[in-house]
Amino acid sequence: MKTSSFFSYRGDGRICIARFAPRGMPKGYRVFKKLAPGAWFNSVDRAAYITLYTGEVLSRLDPQETWDELHALAGGHEPVLLCYERPPFSDENFCHRRLVAEWFEKALGVQVPEL
Repeated sequence: MKTSSFFSYRGDGRICIARFAPRGMPKGYRVFKKLAPGAWFNSVDRAAYITLYTGEVLSRLDPQETWDELHALAGGHEPVLLCYERPPFSDENFCHRRLVAEWFEKALGVQVPEL
C-alpha cells in the first residue's frame, strides 16, 4: 500500500479516502468513505484535526480489517490511498492519508510510503 495526491498519481489501485474527489478526476478510482475526515476537516487547526481524526475515524476501525478491505477494493492492484494535499508536508500542509499510513505502520508493522 502507498499514499499519494489525486494530482500526482493516476495509475491503478487508486482509492479516494477524502470526503469527495476533485472535479474532473479521471475515472477508475474507488471510494473508501470509512477513512474520510468529518465535516470539521477544513475548519480546525492541525492539532485539533489529528485529535478529531484519530478519535472519530481511526479509533472506530480495526487496522487489519481496514487493510484487508482496501486491498480487496483495489481489485488485485496495490492500493494507493488518495487525498488532495501535495507534498512536501509541513505544519500548514498536512494530510490525513499520512495519519492513516502511520496508523497502519504502528498497528500492523508494515511500511506505507508516499509516492
